[in-house]
Amino acid sequence: MNESKSKWKFTVENADGMIQRPIIIIGAPRSGTTILQRCLAVHPGLWHLRAESHYILEGPYHPRKLGRQSNRCTKEDTDEETVESIRERFYEEAMNVSKVLSNPGWLFGTSSLVGRALSAAAVLSLGNCSKIAKPDELRFLEKTPKNSLRVSLLDRLFPDALFIWNQRHPAKNIDSLVAGWHTSDKIGPIELPRFARASYPVAEELNLEDYSDKWWKFALVPEWETLQSKTIGEVAAWQYYQCNRYALKDFQAIDDERIFELNHESFVRDPLSNVRDILEWADLPTSQVIEQFSRALPQVNDTRGETRDEETGLRYPEGVQRGMRSVAELNALSGRMGYDEIRVYP
Repeated sequence: MNESKSKWKFTVENADGMIQRPIIIIGAPRSGTTILQRCLAVHPGLWHLRAESHYILEGPYHPRKLGRQSNRCTKEDTDEETVESIRERFYEEAMNVSKVLSNPGWLFGTSSLVGRALSAAAVLSLGNCSKIAKPDELRFLEKTPKNSLRVSLLDRLFPDALFIWNQRHPAKNIDSLVAGWHTSDKIGPIELPRFARASYPVAEELNLEDYSDKWWKFALVPEWETLQSKTIGEVAAWQYYQCNRYALKDFQAIDDERIFELNHESFVRDPLSNVRDILEWADLPTSQVIEQFSRALPQVNDTRGETRDEETGLRYPEGVQRGMRSVAELNALSGRMGYDEIRVYP
């Protein structure tokens, strides 16, 4: 698979009408897909959902409905009737706040609980207004980390889709996952689990060493049942490995030109150049709004309160190290993603 940054057009007979050449962001949970999605979502030519696509895909492709134990889905797990129904639902739900606001960037640059709630309400309200101006054919942007396990399925749903594979250094990504598992939202005396949207009450079955809640957070990856009595660091390392492993496996059946491999660290260092490369590859015009948002890239979906280790910059260095050592295949996968040095400690 080669990285492609050249302007490219793709046509397919059964992709006519409604959503054309959607851009689907693929990446493990906590790999930086949210900030990338928000950056691209301000482009006036891209339509998107009001939130991640759980409320569409969890219906027909819920693990229980498929008789599965994970979020893993392939093109064989659906039929043409369901495919058409899902395509229509994505089109119906698509919105574009840029059709209502000339610069919607402020809607996508918040991380606090109150800010997230107000932003979600504003996006829903303004997005619904934007549907009045919805064209018959549109470009679409989608981001849901669980889709790392569904690339084959998405390729059947949208056979002309473009995929951005967002990759992050394993130690940093796993550390962020661990922080997410231990993070909650507090409203006065009430504490609510965070990052548990469309989750499953199965975590307590594992008797994890350092987590007692029932809710499994982030993607329900294949073979999660083998993590009995493990730590959250080991769970997070397995999630990182499985999400990227299955994404890579499914990408093997997709033309290289439809895949853009993005290094998260590079994106954070120089978001503007990377966004320009993505727009050129996706055959989208440049946008003053998206360039402005890129220059002042906000911090989103962060977890607060943890102290970072001075030597590693991680919040849970020992847990991350234990987790990375528990997945023997991680070195080879990380090398394929361009991370030759994956030690926690220098």
